[in-house]
Amino acid sequence: MPILLIWELELFAISRLEKNVEKKMVVSHVSLNLFDLNQCYLDELPDKLSSNKGNESIILEDVLLSDIKPTPGRTIFFLETKCQSSNSDLKYIMNLTARQACSIESAALNNPNFQVFVIFANPKVIDKKNRFINVIQSYKNVHLRQLNIWRYAKDTPVEDWVLRDNMFLSIYPTEHTSDLLRLLTLYRFGGIYMDLDVVVLRSLEDVPLNYVGVKFDGLLSNAVISLEPTGIGHEVGKLFLREFQQNFNGSSYVFNGPMLIKRVLATICGTKSVKEMTNNPRLCHGVRVFDPSAFFVLQKLFYLFDPKLLEIAMGKTKNSYLIHVWNNASKKCLLKVDSNTAYGKYAEQHCPKTYAAAGQFF
Repeated sequence: MPILLIWELELFAISRLEKNVEKKMVVSHVSLNLFDLNQCYLDELPDKLSSNKGNESIILEDVLLSDIKPTPGRTIFFLETKCQSSNSDLKYIMNLTARQACSIESAALNNPNFQVFVIFANPKVIDKKNRFINVIQSYKNVHLRQLNIWRYAKDTPVEDWVLRDNMFLSIYPTEHTSDLLRLLTLYRFGGIYMDLDVVVLRSLEDVPLNYVGVKFDGLLSNAVISLEPTGIGHEVGKLFLREFQQNFNGSSYVFNGPMLIKRVLATICGTKSVKEMTNNPRLCHGVRVFDPSAFFVLQKLFYLFDPKLLEIAMGKTKNSYLIHVWNNASKKCLLKVDSNTAYGKYAEQHCPKTYAAAGQFF
């Protein structure tokens, strides 16, 4: 990467820091007790689970301590950051829905030369009786891991900030933890991050790393992010983390996620116009901004669930790498297996084992 560009990126980071030295973050409401939420992520497995008696469950390894680690720049990552503060042992049991398993299977199936790491943000054990977990573990390139947030942040630009538990001063702790961990993951390993509500439609193995996607109306998304483990990708990853730390807003749902991506890229690309970023790749010094057809072409749920729109949906996504199914909006939309819908066809083709194991409804 040109020395001048590295200097410019560093200058941007320093200027951000200077602007925010005196900034105080005030959150008027925190959805969970700070101590309880901290304990939830810091927690250790109860003895009756960690003893693994009868071999009925398998303890997830820490991603940083495991013998098999993500291959830098050749790994697809999924994260699950929900952390319940209840005293029930159920919070330690790893659980996947059919649609989450479909995301993982479709990534593994269409990218056999990539590793696929599914990482949980607190201690978990695998329930061998869960049919969807058995499905994704049938793929040799899928690995299930957990992480410790404080260990994961060590030796990164946000280490001290995380140690002060600033992460938990949030109205949206699950979402903001996810926003941070996807950036930390790409800073550490490079590769591709995806949300757990996608269906991968074709290989990404030959697509050069360093990209994001436009959602709609000129908005960038952090649902799919790719960065190189070195060079410009690593420098951009550093800027993402510094921006997260210096301007964290615990009361905004999107400020630390999609809006963060746009703020940093606006500086790197020298323009706030997402259209210019998309149409003129040279502006962004090696970071590509894909138009909506790549990841987010189906903005309306009826394209996924209405049989009458099957052909239109298939036509719209003929060049897409994946589709995003907008879980917050679609999770209550039941899909009957064998229904003649776009989502059903996508699932049947790209996560066939999960689709077959789903039963009557997907």
